[in-house]
Amino acid sequence: MSDFWDRITVVFIVHNSVFVLAGALESLAKAKRIIVIDNASSDGSAALAKSLHDRVEIIHNPDNTGVSMPSNMAFKEVDTELILHMNPDVQFDNACVERLVASMDADPNAAVISPMIINANDDQEIDVMGPGEIEHRKIAVPPEGPFCTWYVCGSVWLWRNEAIKKLDGFDSNIFLYNEDVDICVRVSQAGYSLIVDTEAVIHHGGGASERISYKTRWRKDWNLIWSHFYLKSKHVGHTAACKEAREKRREYACNAMIGALLLRPKTVVGQLARVSAVNRFLKGGPSWLRTTWARPRPY
Repeated sequence: MSDFWDRITVVFIVHNSVFVLAGALESLAKAKRIIVIDNASSDGSAALAKSLHDRVEIIHNPDNTGVSMPSNMAFKEVDTELILHMNPDVQFDNACVERLVASMDADPNAAVISPMIINANDDQEIDVMGPGEIEHRKIAVPPEGPFCTWYVCGSVWLWRNEAIKKLDGFDSNIFLYNEDVDICVRVSQAGYSLIVDTEAVIHHGGGASERISYKTRWRKDWNLIWSHFYLKSKHVGHTAACKEAREKRREYACNAMIGALLLRPKTVVGQLARVSAVNRFLKGGPSWLRTTWARPRPY
């Protein structure tokens, strides 16, 4: 009987993620090929990953280019049937991956399958969205077993390689955040199934792959907001996105002033980052740290 790991290439990105790598690579003890994209880490993440698993291959990215572009770089190197795309701050056992593969085999039309997530507070976590929607939300009581949906969380994804290549990977205009929503929308539009299998379980550190500083807080809020309005422009309409952006800019500016009065510097940093992101979006500018668009702008 063949080993299901023979069919899988693992892909994940690191950026100063040294303190979570041991758990992730322990979960991948039986993996046959692991591609790690090092997004210009300064803490030795790439060297540690290489030392922890003899099947790790490193792609050195000279700049931190987010999630979409590095993931697409790795996808081009994959020749296996399946891709396990994951965050570096997740842990799971062999049975989880075996279950995801079985669910993929059970539905030849499935492009991607995601497991049940147990977060850092030991709560079950599944987000869903409906057809035509671009915002996902948590459900209180997860269904039993596999179910079809229009959104699957990107903490761990088992992709059919053929599908991800047909979709041309992630939208590389997006630096970080909402690249998962965008690709889920495009998966559905292409006629594929998206599945969550609640019998496959992972433990997710909840964004713990990089420690939070003021700089990180700025980058996080900035990208969250810019990508939201980019996504809305792409899939709903540019006029509607600009209208909402102008309204939200006033709200964020007010929140920053309130944060200053209450001596809450993290609030001030986050809200000013949001104002900055809205300004960039309304001026038609590309995403974080970019002077040009990675792909033609879709609006």
